[in-house]
Amino acid sequence: MWPIALSILTFIIFYTWVQLKFRKDEKPYEPNYEMQERRNQVAKKNLYDWFSLSVNPSAQAEGYALSSSDITTRFISGPLENELPSQIVYYIPRRPILVPKLESLKSQSSFSTKQPIKLQVSLPGAFGDSPDFHLSTFYKEGELIILAEMRVENDKALDAFETEGPSKTYLFEIETDPIETERVNAKFYFEGQVREWTLDRFGEPIEE
Repeated sequence: MWPIALSILTFIIFYTWVQLKFRKDEKPYEPNYEMQERRNQVAKKNLYDWFSLSVNPSAQAEGYALSSSDITTRFISGPLENELPSQIVYYIPRRPILVPKLESLKSQSSFSTKQPIKLQVSLPGAFGDSPDFHLSTFYKEGELIILAEMRVENDKALDAFETEGPSKTYLFEIETDPIETERVNAKFYFEGQVREWTLDRFGEPIEE
């Protein structure tokens, strides 16, 4: 019996030695790290075609002529992905959950190089005051797309917000450094609708 036990022990020792000698060190699986890396890769790929412009709250609109007179409204009957360029649909992590209600939108009709585009947005305060509210922007070759998003888990999560609550007005500014065309076609999306208008740029584009 002991020869069998000795053979098994010898095999275990030999197998362990082979594993330790020739095993390649592999990076442990880190889901959070891999997810972040994927987001970074998506951002880098996105920059080859579409610029993601930064949007910041603005304290005042003095000196800027904001109007809604040149902004038209178009209703969307199909899925949002049918409206957006395929590159954006492919690169964004998931289908955006858009704000379900917008009271009004005002914008400039023109802007100067190095100066931001000002937007005045009126919507229920329950959405605008929420930290989940976000304006996502994409720019490419004279096309500016703005998505009024609620970054919540799913559509059902919107039920927690008071859609019919009092409206509030918010002022935002969008960076314009990457914009090189003399005219910009802007589209502002919220649930079921898109507001469309054009902006003219004055001054020469910035050369890198």
